[in-house]
This record gives sequence, structure tokens and C-alpha cells, in this order.
Amino acid sequence: MNLRTIGIVMVVFALWAVTHAAEGQNTDPRSVLKRYIETQNAGELDAALALWADDGVIINTRGRKVTGKENLRKFIQTNISRKIKQEPEAIETVGNKVTWINRESNESYSKLNIARVQQNSEVIVRNGKIISWVNYFPPGEIARIEQACSSPQAQGILLNDQRCSEFIEQAKGTDGERHRCRHV
Repeated sequence: MNLRTIGIVMVVFALWAVTHAAEGQNTDPRSVLKRYIETQNAGELDAALALWADDGVIINTRGRKVTGKENLRKFIQTNISRKIKQEPEAIETVGNKVTWINRESNESYSKLNIARVQQNSEVIVRNGKIISWVNYFPPGEIARIEQACSSPQAQGILLNDQRCSEFIEQAKGTDGERHRCRHV
């Protein structure tokens, strides 16, 4: 191999390395959200957890607040174990806040024939890390889940380890505004 070929190979490799390093360092809020959803959907616990700040906070669709890395690890692992899949739609970013419609599926929703339930979601990202995530069901979605829970086929089906009635009661008590994290 002559010096010119070696030089060309080195330049190409350097450009490739810089491009891939930049992709790995993309810390804009929308990219962080997308990477988190991709890694959780793929079952990559450590990669998903790495996108959270040490003092990160999740408030789920029933108002449960999860804080700190170890509790976040358990929460994410539970979502992975339940085969929860998220599909974001209508993503909007303003500053460090990302809002979107989340279409979520899991085995329980599938058993009730309501898979891909809608959640309204918001994350706040600072320095490439998620510091807060809030999910809530819009009223029409709560009604749809409640209707499915009242059907005979719903007997014995648990939604996130809860009886349907408990799940619905908690979801109705969460309006999204009451439970917002204030990290802006």
C-alpha cells in the first residue's frame, strides 16, 4: 500500500469516526427521547437508564412518582419485562421540553383488544439527560379502557399488576396538570 492510499484511508476513517462520535453525542431533547424509546423498546436496560439524570423523575399514567437511578432502573426493567412498546407521534420540541402522543402496547392491552392506548407525554431534558417524564391518559382513552374492562373477556386480566377497576380509578385521578414535574 502506498502512502497516498494510506493517507486516504486515514482521512476516511477520521471522517467516519467524527461523524459517528457526533451522532453518539447528540443531546438535543428530541434525539434523547427517541433514543430512550428505542432502547427501552429493544429491551436494552443499561442503555435506556444511561439517558436519565441521577435525580430523574417519572410520573406514570396513574400518578405514581418514581425518582432516582435505582428506582428508575426497576421501573424500566418492569416495562421491559411487561413487553411495553412505545410509539411516539406528533412530537413537538420547545427548548428543553418535548411533548408527544405516545401509543403504547403491551400484553394486557392486547388481551383487552385495546392495544396501542394513547397517552399524552412530556419530558424535560437537560445536558442530554432526561430529568422528568410525565404521562397521562386523555379522558377519552380512560373511557375506552374502562369500557374494555367492563366486558366479560376482561375477567382476571390485570393492567400493570392491578385489577382494571383500580387501574381506571387511579388513571381518572391523574389529569396531567396536577402531576407535572417542575424542572424547567
